[in-house]
Amino acid sequence: MVKVGWMFYKHGEVFLLNLFQQNTSLVKSINNLLLAGYYLINLGYAIITLAYWETIQSVLQMLNTLSEHLGIIIIGLSLLHYNNVLLLNYLVKSKTIKQ
Repeated sequence: MVKVGWMFYKHGEVFLLNLFQQNTSLVKSINNLLLAGYYLINLGYAIITLAYWETIQSVLQMLNTLSEHLGIIIIGLSLLHYNNVLLLNYLVKSKTIKQ
């Protein structure tokens, strides 16, 4: 998941630069906040998952539990990602309309 966060950070910078008319200081700040939030969400989810981990009796149960937990975090992060993209688009468009 660390590599995914870094890929979002590197490739998202181009998207943010386009949205914020090449304002590099603002883009760098927003991108750093998004990366920190991504890592904190992953870390928090991992801690909560480990705290309430059920006893595993077989390999099949382990695979089912792992796939369930990975699916939950991937869906949650993708929803947050698209929410951020839509919110940033809305903020930039509303700022452009006011000018």
